[in-house]
Formats: sequence, C-alpha cells, structure tokens
Amino acid sequence: MPNCSHPARRAASGLQIRTRGALTAVLVAIAGLLPVPAAAQVAPAGDAVTGDTTVLDSLVAQVLAANPAVRVATARADAARAQMGPAGARSDPMLMAGVLNFPYASPGYTDNFTMNTVRLTQTFPFPGKLSLAEHAAQEDASAANAAVGQMKLDAVRDLKTAYYELAFVRQARAIVARSGTVIEGLISVAQARYTVGTAIQADVLRARVDAARLGEEAAMLDAEERDVLARLNAVLDRPSDTPVESATIPPRLVRLAGADSAVTVRFTSSALGAPPVNSPLLPVDSLQLLALARSPMLRAHEARIAAQERRLSLAEKAHLPDVDVSLEYDERPNFPNYISFFVSIPLRIQRGRKQDQEVVGARAELAALHAEHAGEVNALRQSIATLASDAERARTQVALARKAVLPQARASLESATASYQVGRVDFAAVSDAHAILFTYETAYARAIADFATTVAQLESVVGTEVVR
Repeated sequence: MPNCSHPARRAASGLQIRTRGALTAVLVAIAGLLPVPAAAQVAPAGDAVTGDTTVLDSLVAQVLAANPAVRVATARADAARAQMGPAGARSDPMLMAGVLNFPYASPGYTDNFTMNTVRLTQTFPFPGKLSLAEHAAQEDASAANAAVGQMKLDAVRDLKTAYYELAFVRQARAIVARSGTVIEGLISVAQARYTVGTAIQADVLRARVDAARLGEEAAMLDAEERDVLARLNAVLDRPSDTPVESATIPPRLVRLAGADSAVTVRFTSSALGAPPVNSPLLPVDSLQLLALARSPMLRAHEARIAAQERRLSLAEKAHLPDVDVSLEYDERPNFPNYISFFVSIPLRIQRGRKQDQEVVGARAELAALHAEHAGEVNALRQSIATLASDAERARTQVALARKAVLPQARASLESATASYQVGRVDFAAVSDAHAILFTYETAYARAIADFATTVAQLESVVGTEVVR
C-alpha cells in the first residue's frame, strides 16, 4: 500500500478523492438526461414532453375566433348566403313616365297627339331559369360554408404545428441546459486530473470546446424559439412577441407515440426497422375512406361542381326567351285616354355565336371541375398515406430510443466516464459518448414532436379524429 504520509502524496490522494466525488456528481447529472417512463415521470419546469392540455385548448379556442383566414372565410360564406335571395328573384319592374308628341314650336297640350304617358314593364324569365340560378347560388353558399370548416381545420393545424415545434424547442433547450451541467462537471474532472498530472491539457480544452458548442446550440434554439413564437402568434392574429408561458405536448399524444415505458415496447417482427405493434392510427385505407366522407375541402369542391351543373343547365336554357310585359296608360287632355299592352321577346338571331358558346364554356368548366376534383381526391389519398407513414416512422424512432438507443447511450457514457476516472480511456471517448447521448436525447424529443405534428396534419386532411 502506498505511503500517504508524504505531503505531495497526501495532496494527490485528496485530489483523487475530490475527483471521484466530482465524477459521482457527473454520473448523477447524466442520469437526469435520460427519459423516465411517462407513467412515472414528473415533468420538470419547462419540460415539453409531458403536461396538461389547458394551454393548448385555450389557444385552439382563440384561433377559431381570431384567425384572419377563418374570419375571411366566414365573411365570404355570409356574402355567398346573401346572394341566394337575389339569384332567385325576378328583376325589378321598370316604371316609365313622360310626355309624347309634345310640340316644341308652340309648347302646350293643344296638339291632338300630345299625351302624358306612364308605362310599367316587368320581365318574366323563361320558366326554370330563376330556380336554376337560385340553386346554383345555394350550392355556392354550401361550398363557402364547407370552406369555413376546412379553414378552421387548417388554422388549428397551423396552431398545433407551431405549438408542438415550440414545445420541442423548449425541450431541446432543457436538454442543452442539463448537458451543460454535465459538461461543467467533466471540465472540473479534467482540470483536476490535469493538475495532478494524470490527464493532459487537451482534455480540458476539449471539454471547454464541448461547452462552447452547447452554448452555440442554445443560441440557435433561442433564435428558433423566437421564430416559432412569431409564427404561432401570427396564426392567433396577435403581436409576434406575445409570450406563451407553457408549451407541452399533451400526455395522450406522448402515450400514443409509444413513450410510456421501455418494458412495454414491442415490435411487429425481429426484422431491422420493424415498426412497433399496436399502432394507434386507423389503417390508411380507413383514413382515406373517412376523408372522402368527412373532408370539408372535398365537400366544398363537390358543392362547386353542383353549382356549375346548375349553371350549365341555365346556359342550356339561355336561348329560351324571357318575356317583357308592359302596361301603358296614355292621358290625352282633349281626347279619351288610352291603355296599351305590350309583350316583347328577344330574337336569338346570334344563338350560334352567343348562347350555344355559353353552353360550350359551361360544359368545359364543369369538366375541368370534375378533373380537378379527381386530382384533389388523389392528392388527398397520397397525403394521407405519406402522413401515416411519417407518423409510424416517428413511432418507430420513439420505440427504438426507448427500448435500446437511449439505455445503451447512457450505459456508454457511464462506462466511458468510469474508465476515464481510472485512466483506461482518454477524454475523447467521454466527450464522444456525451455527444451521442445528447444527439439521441434531442432526436427522441424530436420524434415525439413529429408524431404529434403529423397527427394534427392528418386531422386537418381527414377532417376528424384519426386515432382508434
């Protein structure tokens, strides 16, 4: 056993004890970097992985009331409804009053042909025209109402997307802060070992470089938080710097992402990259069928098609004559008064150039709307398939992180730290292990946020809940 009575040896021995104490503190801090099962986790301040939904529910209510795009769509729906009455009403009657055959050489009513005239004229459209015009306006109003529903879904989607991104940024900021604590501990250990000659100065310098990199990461996250906050406030129609005190991904979505416990994580097969079992999402074909039935966007497009069908029928009736009926009363001062009755109809002598071409144009527009609708349906199906795939990819990342990656990254850092303590590895191994753990911690939080965002996007596309 070495003799510790020598002052230098006693100093070295005491420093080694202090070094081990610092390493113990480092290991305790490292343990705090790893995720805790959601069922048992107590969310620390600023944690963006768990929390209640009070703030998010309040923001959703605000966005439905204040979002500019929603207000625009609502106003246009009101305008479209206001057009239904005028579209089905006949034109106003025309009242004409005047004097006929008034002599200008000798003004007065001395001429036998001079008379006061009053004429009332009303246009009567050909039967069926007004009904078609009114039905077209009703379909336009239905399309506008459906557009309001889709705009609300899109506004909620944009809000949740920004909110979940804000939650991720704050969670990443918390990870940086905790990692900074670990790095400070490693700096102390490296400095202590360098002092007693068991480590080189490069260890201290590398630890300080790692700390500087974390500072750079924190600065980027701070800038990103300002950007995301401005985006969120824009959706809510309020100043860009309005604070959001709490941003947390709802616990329900965290559980659906598969972040409950590593013990419960199971995969569909042993193949590399196999997804976890028990997906909370409905099957893709079910989601597509649900979207075809519930999507306000498709309902709006179908209403526009119905309106154009009415307009085509109206164009096909355009050559049928509207009738002008006039009743005239002529007052003659020196002779008996007259009552005259007139019926006027247009002569469609340019039907081939006018009315028939209007039919061609209306039919072509209807064909375009049908083709556009088919394209929208195909795009919707593709979007649902892509989003569902993205959600499952995020779930797989969460499951892998829970089951293997994070525990192994933690063990790797603990092993590297313990080995560095006894001089078996250099500081680069500890630094690399810490960087790997930091990367996977951040990726884990990113995967949960991505899953929540994808669910919000799916709900916007499908038009309703997308989980079982």
